Amino acid sequence: MRRMIIMAAIALSLLAGTAMAESINGRLGLTGKAGFVVPLADSTINGSTFWLSDVGFAGGGGLMYGIGDYLALEADVTHVPSLDVKMGSGTKVAEAQFTDFSLGLQFRILPGISLVPYIGGGADVIKGDIDGSALDWTYGGHVNGGVDYFINKSIALNLESRGIFAVKSDIKQNGVTVGKFDPMNVVTTFGVRLFLPEKW
Repeated sequence: MRRMIIMAAIALSLLAGTAMAESINGRLGLTGKAGFVVPLADSTINGSTFWLSDVGFAGGGGLMYGIGDYLALEADVTHVPSLDVKMGSGTKVAEAQFTDFSLGLQFRILPGISLVPYIGGGADVIKGDIDGSALDWTYGGHVNGGVDYFINKSIALNLESRGIFAVKSDIKQNGVTVGKFDPMNVVTTFGVRLFLPEKW
């Protein structure tokens, strides 16, 4: 029983440590990340339905700025370099890629300790391409949630999941609209944040 109490105390001290004795208020954070994307919607071209790979690689980075202990502004870029375009029985007919640019607001829960969960949301613009076709820019939004684990006052490990939704984009061939592309997806990434000092 005594051993269990000691183990519980150690676990709580790890979760509620003081690695982040300083707030991120007024500090700029730089983020690098990599993970995977799961497309959620089918699209159409020339009257036929197509879909993208079940899972693909995603990577990117961004900036965040603390505007208080509980709030942060976030600018983010996520790039998906290659997803298989499949039709009919699952035959690959092309490759697609897209880039998501977003601005958002993050609400940070339990700031001031090592493990800081957060939720957020914001606005997105998306540009993509499919082999042999052009995709128009489209716009939408995202909701996200994750956790930062602070190794020290300046470095945090990050895990985040982000749901992205947007207006369907026109697919064009030789300037003629031949279909609609739906970029709705979920991106899960692992990353590192570097927070600069308040005065830099």
